[in-house]
Formats: sequence, C-alpha cells, structure tokens
Amino acid sequence: MFDEYTPLMKVGLLQRCLANGKARLDAELSLQKGCPHYQKCWPQDTLFWSLCRRIPDVLQSWCKACQLEFKNAKRKSA
Repeated sequence: MFDEYTPLMKVGLLQRCLANGKARLDAELSLQKGCPHYQKCWPQDTLFWSLCRRIPDVLQSWCKACQLEFKNAKRKSA
C-alpha cells in the first residue's frame, strides 16, 4: 500500500548496532534505530529514515524530522 519498508541488515551488522546502542529491539515496534540529534529511537524503516547507500544499514544517521528541522533552521538563518 505504501512505499515504506525496513531494509534488511546483515547479522553481524545488526549485532554490532544492538551492542553499541545504535539500534534496539522493541516488542511492539520491532527494530528501532536511534537518532543522535535528539537521542530518540524510531522504527527502522523508510517512513522515519531517508535512504543512504553509503551507510552500512542504508539509512541516514539523522531521522527525517531532524533533517527537515535542520534544513528549515539553515534556511531561516540565511
């Protein structure tokens, strides 16, 4: 129905992300990724994260909301 999806990660990468706190498993929302900008976790899918093929888990490091807020703040200051 929607174009959102959760990119699959290799097992080793998933274990490292869980071990270093960049990801967590939630019983209700399944796999979540942490956004370092506001230290919040969001479901690890393309509804909350933009794609970036250069990053191993193929999702941007900042969530879409933080990216938009940063762009708006930058635009207002210019």
